Amino acid sequence: MVVLLFYYWRNNGRTMEEQESFKERVKESVIQNAYSYKKYFVDYEYLLCSTAFVKNEYYIVSAYEDNYLHLTGLHTNLSASVFFEKCYKRTLEESDFDFCKSGQNEKEVKGSVRRKINSLPSIMDIFSVGTTVEEDFEKNRIRCALAAGNVSATLGFVVVGKAKPMTLLKGNELNTAKAKKLDLVLRRKSGDSRFNEMLIGDVTRLAEHKEALSDLLSDELVSLVTTD
Repeated sequence: MVVLLFYYWRNNGRTMEEQESFKERVKESVIQNAYSYKKYFVDYEYLLCSTAFVKNEYYIVSAYEDNYLHLTGLHTNLSASVFFEKCYKRTLEESDFDFCKSGQNEKEVKGSVRRKINSLPSIMDIFSVGTTVEEDFEKNRIRCALAAGNVSATLGFVVVGKAKPMTLLKGNELNTAKAKKLDLVLRRKSGDSRFNEMLIGDVTRLAEHKEALSDLLSDELVSLVTTD
């Protein structure tokens, strides 16, 4: 009894069973979110416009399967693409990943992973009304060319041509002095050449960016802003 109480105290009130089940909960979370990630990010590309953007008039977000691993905070000897495939096909095993990272102890890594998996569901509809965006996002040691934030999460992107997700933080960590709402969000299926859906914005907003976006708009969207 004394040994069990000591273990309970040393582990911040968590029982041995709860400690042992953390890895299982992580596995189930990354498996469950893989389907939503593919459906929202991999299957579509997004064009974002905002008055927060100074360096570029717009950004195109294009995510791949191998970007998913970065958002989980996990360490694995699998390639990033194989890791996602095993998550998506629900064949991921607990032995496929761990919490070992250079320069960090296991407790720190687990804390980071816990925050990330709790935030993962919140990014599956991040390009929606209420989301704010910021260029040149900085938070502690994190540097991102672009970031989007909602009440529950901040998603950072690396921009090399198109923007790709690279980091995930809990809560909205954007600089309120720089961040502004999305004015226009267009969507197209991955592989298509033109955007044909407007998720945020209206004809007025579309017309404001028509010249810069002329080669990227479908005939249907062009017709909305074309006058006789």
